[in-house]
Amino acid sequence: MVHRDRQGQEVTSGRWADLRSDWTYCVVAEDEAGGTQVRTMWEGIDDVIGAMFTTGISRDGGRTWQTRHEDARTEGEALSRHREVTEKIRNLAKTSF
Repeated sequence: MVHRDRQGQEVTSGRWADLRSDWTYCVVAEDEAGGTQVRTMWEGIDDVIGAMFTTGISRDGGRTWQTRHEDARTEGEALSRHREVTEKIRNLAKTSF
């Protein structure tokens, strides 16, 4: 397992822990769509899955989260996935009665 910063540069586990303790650094994007919170986070772990970033949703005010995407390897991919999830939820909210 390799630890990386948001730009993909390898960092020590100590530096990774420091970055992980900084909430503003970890949150890549956050939106609300149709009563659902969508949040994309930097994880910084480059392992077999390669999930450097994850996007999750919460329908209960942030008490519980469901992961929607764990496969973004770059911040650009993560932002794209975040927009996709947010747009899907907005579209679902428009069609729900």
